[in-house]
Amino acid sequence: MQRVLFVVLALVQFLVVHISAAEIPSFKINSASSGEKTKSVILMKEIIANLYGRANYQIEFLHTNRQRESVLLQQGKIDAVLARYRDIGDADPNLIRLEPELIKAYAFIVCHKIASCQSYRHTTIGYLHHFQYAKAFCIEQKLNCREFNSKTGLYRAMAEGFIDVMVSYNVNIEILRKIKFDTHIYVKKLKELSFNSYHYLHIKNKSYLKELSHALTKLHQEGVIEKTFERFQNESLANKNITILP
Repeated sequence: MQRVLFVVLALVQFLVVHISAAEIPSFKINSASSGEKTKSVILMKEIIANLYGRANYQIEFLHTNRQRESVLLQQGKIDAVLARYRDIGDADPNLIRLEPELIKAYAFIVCHKIASCQSYRHTTIGYLHHFQYAKAFCIEQKLNCREFNSKTGLYRAMAEGFIDVMVSYNVNIEILRKIKFDTHIYVKKLKELSFNSYHYLHIKNKSYLKELSHALTKLHQEGVIEKTFERFQNESLANKNITILP
């Protein structure tokens, strides 16, 4: 009798565990950045993991190029994309934007001459092609800007004098070492250029928007995201060859 009771209890426990697991939504979230292990991607993954954890949802991170991501979205094989700028994300019919924004931040002016940072409007400015806020800023302000396809190309252009300053949201020390650019770097917050990055769900997951939006709002109210992003920027600028200008 005791043996039968034990078997019944074990079966009930097995069923409860598996039914509970089946009830927890699971999301495949894709990153289509140039590098899966870059600091910016790691930052976004940390924020997203915190967000979905607050909602008690399980997640799995994937990494593909942008073209493959587009195919997977059309096929409905991924549930969300890590982060996109609003104009890019809103243009994809397979995606729906989660409000509020993931991150709201300011860009940096990066230079190796203080005078260039102080009077950047009269210099040649470089930015990465995916940083569309920088492109829009250049057009709006009628600045002399050049677009680059890679961070290495952008940094090398400044090192070799093809551009005077960069507009960016961080400084990649590893690239500076790679191109053997040992000159001291100056960084100044570009208060005229703030930018938002948003998380997007596949339209099939529209029913989860309200709960995730509530969790994201709470993270902002508690200052969790702002502190995480501030730590990210401080870490990217923590180097003896970098001086932050007022």
